[in-house]
Amino acid sequence: MARLRLQAVAAALMVFAAGCAKRVPAPPSPPAPKQNIVALLPDPDGRNTSIVVTNAGGSQEISQPNQAVRVERADVAPTAPFPIDPPEVRRLFGAALDAMPDPEVRFALYFDEASDTLNAESQAMMPAILRAIQERRSTDVSVTGHTDTTGVAAENYQLGLRRAERVAAVLRAQGVDSSGLFVTSHGEADLLVKTPRGVAERLNRRVEVIVH
Repeated sequence: MARLRLQAVAAALMVFAAGCAKRVPAPPSPPAPKQNIVALLPDPDGRNTSIVVTNAGGSQEISQPNQAVRVERADVAPTAPFPIDPPEVRRLFGAALDAMPDPEVRFALYFDEASDTLNAESQAMMPAILRAIQERRSTDVSVTGHTDTTGVAAENYQLGLRRAERVAAVLRAQGVDSSGLFVTSHGEADLLVKTPRGVAERLNRRVEVIVH
């Protein structure tokens, strides 16, 4: 009888010890390796753009907007492009996108041949330019004059400058601070439509205003 009691006590102690034993937690799973994601977003002006992502492992071109590649390590080539939708773009890049300045706004004013006088078409554009400057509170407005290839190159530079100054004068008269206006001329050196010398091309006789 005493032996049976000892066996019962021993069994009870074993059960008690088993109940009090500490459970050792399983080791945590290793964290997933961090991956960089590079995405190509649509161009604000609708232009076709592309980027090439390159590292020690290789290169991958992204030529379609709303596509991205992953880069796991510097010695592993970027993945093939995959689609990325706007909600995912916002989740991944929202903070960076919010910190970016608004894209610049461009205007083109056209002039009659050999003239630096604002014609009716140019005058009609001025309210939109002023509105853009005011809404953006811009202090960085470039005004660049251009000409076609008629006349002499040196004289065309001066003509382009006079055209730009005419536009800048209108902006100053409407309250735009002169310190934020950057006026220059490209003359005939930056043709919008490539032509031989002596060609009177309307689209080349212009002033470009860029509101940053």
